[in-house]
Amino acid sequence: MTEESVPSTDPWPDRIAAIERQVDSDSYRAGPWGRLVNELRALPIAERRSLAEAVSRVSRKLHLRNRRGTISVRTGYLAEVALAVAGAVVLALGARHQSNLLVIVSAVIWTIAFQPLLKVAVGYLLGVRYQYAYLYGVEPRFKMCFGEYLAQPRYARLLLHLSGTVGSPLGAWLPTLFVDPSLRIAVYVCWGLFWSVVAINVAGFVAVLTGVGARIGPVSLRDSSGGAAALELREALEI
Repeated sequence: MTEESVPSTDPWPDRIAAIERQVDSDSYRAGPWGRLVNELRALPIAERRSLAEAVSRVSRKLHLRNRRGTISVRTGYLAEVALAVAGAVVLALGARHQSNLLVIVSAVIWTIAFQPLLKVAVGYLLGVRYQYAYLYGVEPRFKMCFGEYLAQPRYARLLLHLSGTVGSPLGAWLPTLFVDPSLRIAVYVCWGLFWSVVAINVAGFVAVLTGVGARIGPVSLRDSSGGAAALELREALEI
């Protein structure tokens, strides 16, 4: 599937509006939105951009049907920054007092904080804004303006998701640069955390790219950064 000119005869605004009415009346059932999004992906960029606002609005309504608790993007991002700063403080204390436990705690904090910090920053640089922040289980996430995301060239969408696979491994690895090698337990745990996160990202990417599996229990691999990147690459390669 290419992103070049694909003739469009469908009344896209009408179809989007019809789904929105179903969502508003609580009569929507899964299926039509996914099919529509797959078709929209094949439209020329200019046409996708013209539909971006409506697509983002309906995507938000669909996402909020699960009664998610949300906070503003600014509040969520500042919370992640504060978490990253807290991780730095814990790491400094761990290095100063030669504490394996504190260094390990700092690595866990940075693993959690760095992923959304990096991905959201890259998203804004690429022209994709975000609507709100929420928790996916215990994982902090930010809901992007899906229409703006869909309107981006595929390379930008792929880059955005790949950036989401970098933050967590980076957070697990960085503490090893600031502690004495004599803290072997902490260093080993940091490296173990690093490789675990890398393995999870690679597994999601490979599973979606090859079509081997799209879910692990209730978790959709396509919702992970690695899985979403693989989906974009899979479509680009017409697999």
